[in-house]
Amino acid sequence: MDTPDPESSTTMEERFFVNVKGAMDSLQLFLHTSKKLASNLGKPFNRDSKPVRIDEDEFFKLKLRLEAIRATLKRSDGLGLSDEFDRLWMRELRDLEYRAEDVVETIQFEVLRGTRFEEFKRELLESTGKRKREAYNLFPSVTSASVFLKIKKITDRFHEIARQRDALRLQEEDGNRLVKPSPITPMSSHSACQLVGRKDDMDKLIEWLKSDELSHGTYSVKTIVGMAGVGKTTLVQHVYHDHAIQSSFDLKIWVHMSQQYDVVEVMRKIVEGIGNTSPYLSELDSLHHTAIHHFRDKKILLVLDDMWDEDPRHWSSLQVPLTYGAKGSKLVVTTRSMKVGQIMCAKRYHLRCLSDDSSWELCRNRACQGRKIELDCNMKAIGKRIVSRCKGLPLAAEAVGVSLSFSHEEKHWNRVLENLLLTEDDEVSKILPALKVSYDLLPLHLKRCFAYCSLFPKGYVFHKDVLVKLWMAQGFIDCNGSSSLEEVGGKYFDYLLDRCFFLHPPFHYPTEERYVMHDLYHELAEDVSGKEFNRNEDSKMPTLDEKVRHSSIVPPEHLLEEAIQLGSFGGQDLRSFLFVGEKKPEGVPFPMNISHDLFVLLDCLRVLDLSNTDIENLPCNLGNLIHLRYLSFENSRIRCLPESIGGLFNLQTLNLRECIYLDELPKGLKLLDNLRHLYLPLYRSRRILMPYGIGQMISLQTLSVFVMGTETESCRIEELSNLVNLKGEMHVLGINNVTDPKFAEEANMQNKLKVEKLTLEWSVADSTSPDLNGELASEVLEKLKPYHKLEELIINGFCGTRLPSWLSDQVLLKLTTLDLKRCNKVEKLPSLGKLPSLKCLSVHSMVRLTRIGEEFCGHASSSSSMGWCHRAFPKLEALVFKNMDAWEEWGGVESADFPCLKYLSLYECNLLRKCPQFPDSVKVKRIPKLKEFAITKFQKTQIIILPGETSNNTPCNFLGDRDIIMLEAMQ
Repeated sequence: MDTPDPESSTTMEERFFVNVKGAMDSLQLFLHTSKKLASNLGKPFNRDSKPVRIDEDEFFKLKLRLEAIRATLKRSDGLGLSDEFDRLWMRELRDLEYRAEDVVETIQFEVLRGTRFEEFKRELLESTGKRKREAYNLFPSVTSASVFLKIKKITDRFHEIARQRDALRLQEEDGNRLVKPSPITPMSSHSACQLVGRKDDMDKLIEWLKSDELSHGTYSVKTIVGMAGVGKTTLVQHVYHDHAIQSSFDLKIWVHMSQQYDVVEVMRKIVEGIGNTSPYLSELDSLHHTAIHHFRDKKILLVLDDMWDEDPRHWSSLQVPLTYGAKGSKLVVTTRSMKVGQIMCAKRYHLRCLSDDSSWELCRNRACQGRKIELDCNMKAIGKRIVSRCKGLPLAAEAVGVSLSFSHEEKHWNRVLENLLLTEDDEVSKILPALKVSYDLLPLHLKRCFAYCSLFPKGYVFHKDVLVKLWMAQGFIDCNGSSSLEEVGGKYFDYLLDRCFFLHPPFHYPTEERYVMHDLYHELAEDVSGKEFNRNEDSKMPTLDEKVRHSSIVPPEHLLEEAIQLGSFGGQDLRSFLFVGEKKPEGVPFPMNISHDLFVLLDCLRVLDLSNTDIENLPCNLGNLIHLRYLSFENSRIRCLPESIGGLFNLQTLNLRECIYLDELPKGLKLLDNLRHLYLPLYRSRRILMPYGIGQMISLQTLSVFVMGTETESCRIEELSNLVNLKGEMHVLGINNVTDPKFAEEANMQNKLKVEKLTLEWSVADSTSPDLNGELASEVLEKLKPYHKLEELIINGFCGTRLPSWLSDQVLLKLTTLDLKRCNKVEKLPSLGKLPSLKCLSVHSMVRLTRIGEEFCGHASSSSSMGWCHRAFPKLEALVFKNMDAWEEWGGVESADFPCLKYLSLYECNLLRKCPQFPDSVKVKRIPKLKEFAITKFQKTQIIILPGETSNNTPCNFLGDRDIIMLEAMQ
């Protein structure tokens, strides 16, 4: 957003009307151009149709004008309009943008329909049965009449809101505009708030203040980060006046920061705090000189309360006088933004919410107004239920405590509880303005992203990557430059996370990128989402307001007895429809019925998510959803997708995870040029049939499963050649169907630069067959050499006789995890000890391997390897051997090998009789053959399990300079 020029003679209101007038002019041109294009649309698509011809210059002008409308609306939205009528008018203008955008995409579809589908139709006509009957009706055109009707509605609505604006809008002479007070109350260093449940936090902060830690020369910085109302200021206020701190500093200064950062004003407040007088200085240099004079050689404690600014240049100016203080000076900053701490290179202290017990204590003290009032068991139970709604936020606990203080009768407390179960209660309305300040400071695109989260219920666990894909589908992400939509969307999410709109849940690992939203922030999302968003927490179809563009159904937690009837929405122009039903532990999906005409009525959808439902068959008119970007049927019972899906040219994400009944993918999948993420089921009774043509989908970034079959219509491994944008995890199945190593070489696995985890899998049933050509399989695997920065590799069911040379040539420099499963014909392991980054190695079910020697560690070839370190497995931490039925001997290990090994597991290696010998060997007690066993991981401890009866009675000696713990079997 451009910053308004303070010297300009035009007011914000005038600039707004100038921008709006530009939008109206652009819209007028759009309507004229659309009519001209619509007049050229062809007749309905049939067996004799020809491609539609549209004037390219006119279409280009149309798209340019639509972009102009978007840019104008974006700037107008960013002007901070306070007039409700202006905001209402703007929402109407945005609604026109939505409708205009739909018409543009409809015309784009008509152009592609005629040029793309003729050849594909002929291909389908060669098939028999259902596809042949469907072929002529798969991709019906949008008639000229329907396009004209949409344009007419846009025109009529445009003129209507223009007349309303002129007729109803109040003028400046009608009265003076009221100025609303700021929701943020400036805080001083003195606090009237109680500090409850913060003893540990207070002790840690005091300990740091009294320490000699220096991170910036003579001083150190700590940021106290947390959401609005969590008690950051209250905590620092109590620390600031603690008796242990009083004598530790020569000078203490408290400055409350404003939302609009002004470095001169901040320095003036600092100087004012030094001398308790207002300085008559306006130049930054003079203020710096005064502050330096008072700071010199003094131990300073400076508190900047409620810091919003994230400009590193302002911080550079602020820290100038701090460098002249005595050693041990401290700067404490309270903020809602983690980025503030990053800019200041400060240690971050994240202030968490209170426990329920502490919240109740705080609420009770406020309700009883400091008096000792005895509350009976019923009152306490009601009070604790009320406090549970506060979710550990002190601001909320105090607010409800004030409401409870009006009466100590059970009837009144029950009324407060009932009010809290509603979203429009007085207590929440007192808290939301403080939270809304954070929202108001967000850029426009992030406001829309945050509001979208209101479609999900309270307590919902958000998957970062899924939410980003939903934002992408709605066009919320502006991507200019070299970064992808996914990367920019990830930055959007991180921005909101840094400002406490999202939180890390305590029950998930951070690497899973799952997050939750505090209930009060969720209520804020509901508050700002307005009429454009609707969430229905019932099993019945809602009656939606005509302004709703995004809708979701959240089913009851108990399993529904009756199916949800997903019927008509009354012609609603929905852009999102999500069924937000969490997968049940028993795996039973929610019952749902889809009406045949649903996809005809919801033809504006960008997002459709029917995951975790029992849908089996989809209407053929799924292809009517030509605007669709995100489509998910995860964990449903669908068996096939209609061929009409090939007409979803705008589709970006197709999620079919855990669709275990899915037999095959449609041939038309290859027409989806814009598909970026394709998630397929992996664990199922038989493999899915993937049609030939996947290699044409060059926009793919995610292809979770790639399956090669024996059918002539199935995809082939060489199709991977052009999929250079793949990233993340990839599972390649059916490699036993590759008939020539040159096809594997054409796959060019080395150009998959962003694939981090790769699984190469042969048919397990075929891996033991004596009829298979083991030499061919070995040559094929040799040609599937991955990119050298691959991090995880699994080779499963390999039916060749030798593993590839690239496993032992120090090619995979970043490989940390290697899993070799069911390589039943391999008799020798390669020199895996040369892998410099390997941390976890698992060797499973190599039934022909009898001996592991020095070649395993790489010592046999070390003399000819340039730069090879003689210490094998330099970073290996975990080593597992399992079901090695023929393994008898393990040697060739030197004393310096395995320097980092912590965990060693030998399971069902029943013939193993010779193991590495080392000085200080440890005798190992034999354990009878195990059916089940337990492994407990001890830090800095090696775990060795020796199940099975060995062929002799001599003890095995293992790496004797480590502790070895034997675990008893669970019989």
